Amino acid sequence: MLTREFSPKAGGAEHYAMALVEGLAARHEVHVFAQRIEHHWPHVHYHLISQPFKRPRFVNQWWYAWETWRQTRVGFDIVHAHENTWHGEVQTVHVLPVWIHYFTLNPSAAAWLTRVLGSRARSLLLIALKWLNVLLSPRLLSYLWLEKARLSLTGRHAQRHITSVSMTLTEQLLEHFPLDARRVHTLMPGVWGADGWWQQAQSELELTHAQPTHAKPTHDQHGAFQTPGLARLDWRQVLWPDCPKGPGGLDGTGALQDRAHFNAPALMSGELKARARLGLGLTGLDQAPGLDQSSSLTHWLLWVGHDDKKKGLHALLKALAQVPASVGLMVVGRGASSASARALSASLGLDARVSWLGAMSDVAPAYWACDALVHPTLEDTFGMVVLEAMSWARAVVVSAPAFCGIASELTHRQEAWVLADPRDVGALAQAIEAVLEPLTAVALGERAWAWSQERNWPSVCLAQEAVYREVLQSTQRAKDSSHG
Repeated sequence: MLTREFSPKAGGAEHYAMALVEGLAARHEVHVFAQRIEHHWPHVHYHLISQPFKRPRFVNQWWYAWETWRQTRVGFDIVHAHENTWHGEVQTVHVLPVWIHYFTLNPSAAAWLTRVLGSRARSLLLIALKWLNVLLSPRLLSYLWLEKARLSLTGRHAQRHITSVSMTLTEQLLEHFPLDARRVHTLMPGVWGADGWWQQAQSELELTHAQPTHAKPTHDQHGAFQTPGLARLDWRQVLWPDCPKGPGGLDGTGALQDRAHFNAPALMSGELKARARLGLGLTGLDQAPGLDQSSSLTHWLLWVGHDDKKKGLHALLKALAQVPASVGLMVVGRGASSASARALSASLGLDARVSWLGAMSDVAPAYWACDALVHPTLEDTFGMVVLEAMSWARAVVVSAPAFCGIASELTHRQEAWVLADPRDVGALAQAIEAVLEPLTAVALGERAWAWSQERNWPSVCLAQEAVYREVLQSTQRAKDSSHG
């Protein structure tokens, strides 16, 4: 498995790769080649790839591609890449390729050229200028060449298969690249769900022999969430404090004794939210010195992301200023360190209502603490945080399919509240107030939970194994025909 970052603090693509590794490791010998490894799983072999060139990024991309090619040329049945590389029998595409962005979606302000030259001549001129820019940019040249190489299905890569994380992305790949549709597969991300999270927490606890601690969560000077010494057992106690005693609350087969505990009503309970908020240090945030002591934060929204602009954090902050002062916002991910987002929050007078939790190795407690996830993204090929929130029975506000891939699978006001335009701050504020209305919140949460139960990682892993078998069978047929 090839991915530069193999850490729970990374983004959706990395979480996807990690979930596949965890699911496949029980039946296969799995090797991970990454430049950052913050993951430990039984029977997984980890290979740290050096990173002598952190900047510029495209140089590091070349280095990573070269090193992984050199180290995986022999000894492996399948090389599965989640990065731009020229090698690998299976390539998983997580984001819209640079080619599509640059040549088909990148708008131009030179509309006046249409009046002077006509629309066709203008298009030809702009394409020529873009190609000139490519030829003068080593960065663009690198990304475009690597994309072309990883999506090649000819020559040495005649047995390669491509997977994408959403039907929308698959359609765009087939439209803009010369691909054989029979070798392009849509494998949408799955989710472990509440009981899956519980089993993983128990396995990790047994593996590391961690002991429960009661260290209080703290925040660093930038407000990033830290839990020094806080073992996952503490979060198990937050999720289910009355768990049956014994071998981790499990029966002799390792199965949960009471799976019914993880249903939508239990996950939406006010008691769980209160325990999670206390554990995350949210209680009393609005009582900081010098702030309006009459305020009381009774509802919490959650935003998760690393790119504050692309994922719509700025629009969300503006919308937060328009909803009642009893609504607070948790900001999780590297987006919490954005200077522009923090400055906007301060200018809007929201300091008492925003908790900058930062990157979290496990986002589950933040899902428990929130009333709704708000994901006004401007570009997401899928949107794993949406599915994760739904699996915890949380109401979700998400951008329309044109902006977020998972929305194409959802029905407005059924499984989620779908935003026609995530840039419309007024509509976003109205959506927030709507999903916080008690009856709507319960209905959305219950339907979201039911929908998520049909989309789990074990089924994704089985589908991925089927792709591997196709690769191996076609490779064997090619060998047999060459010998014949």
